[in-house]
Amino acid sequence: MKLDEKSILGTPPRREKLADKLYGKLMQAIIDGQFKKGEKLPSEHRICQHYSVSRPVVREALMRLQADGIIISRQGSGSFVQRIPPAGLIQYADASDVSLLLKSYEVRIALECESSALAAERRNEGQLIQLRDALKGMEEDFSQGRIASEADFTFHMVIAEATGNDMFPSILESIHMDIEKAMTMALSITKSASQERIDRVIGEHRMILDAIEQRDSDGARLAMRHHINRVRKRVTDNLSDT
Repeated sequence: MKLDEKSILGTPPRREKLADKLYGKLMQAIIDGQFKKGEKLPSEHRICQHYSVSRPVVREALMRLQADGIIISRQGSGSFVQRIPPAGLIQYADASDVSLLLKSYEVRIALECESSALAAERRNEGQLIQLRDALKGMEEDFSQGRIASEADFTFHMVIAEATGNDMFPSILESIHMDIEKAMTMALSITKSASQERIDRVIGEHRMILDAIEQRDSDGARLAMRHHINRVRKRVTDNLSDT
């Protein structure tokens, strides 16, 4: 059998994957203090040379950093550091994985907001008990200084199951690993933060539970969207209590 060049060398890495890695490396450089708040990043050309990547890869990584509010682009001047993310962002996850983990929040918004609304309409009493137990488990984990990722994922999985549509828990389970990594990263930052932040996290889950219990589908959808958006913001912002 004749092997072509692709068979010998393997499939070239996707630009998206390269951009993910560059995103993480630039994020780490900012967190490590190589670039201070307000400082200008190197030019696209310099970044291309330093990391041995193409200009489209650099532009994509910079666009993601800008979308996350980490940098700001000024036409004709370049990109500047706008905010320093918390050190926990790379302390609890490999820098090359950060972009992928942050993307999981977009998927969760698309999936879990609607599943929460359906759960409010279709849940049964047994599922309400499971949600209360999961929330209680989160509170106990935090009170003992533990990461509450298992109880947190259980809470969200029960909501998916409460839709009565097997596709929701199936999809959630298929991305379980990425979600769990993202949860661990976020909850690790929360665990090491103030009690006020922990109370906010618990409060967000309680709002979701209350809406589902009251069969308020619109309220459940909004509460879930608010929660996931706040989680992502806690991960990317260097704020202690929001």
